Amino acid sequence: MSALERVKAQLVIVTGLLVLYFIFKSVYWLYAAVAVGVLSLMIPAIGNGIVWLWFKIAEVLGKINGAIILSVVFWVFLFPIALLYRMNKKNPMSVKKEGNSSLYHERNHIYSKEDLEHTW
Repeated sequence: MSALERVKAQLVIVTGLLVLYFIFKSVYWLYAAVAVGVLSLMIPAIGNGIVWLWFKIAEVLGKINGAIILSVVFWVFLFPIALLYRMNKKNPMSVKKEGNSSLYHERNHIYSKEDLEHTW
């Protein structure tokens, strides 16, 4: 990560803490914003450590949120749709065997030159 990207991340962290100060009206968010800003300017190693910790927290939250979102999509959308298809007695994709030993359907068709004119 370049130095410019680290400075941008530090600025985003400070801005986020200031937004939290204006939302919750707690002076501790302001103290945290000032502390992160001053430490990042005065001691770059501490600022880099704060950014590293911030990205590690974001990585963990990304994995957790991904699992939660995929679970919600599965249970809210895919599972009910699958149940509706199972309740329907039709076999739209012909994937279930219907008394035959094979899923192959024989098609007796004599090909002509018109079949090859518009193949797509």
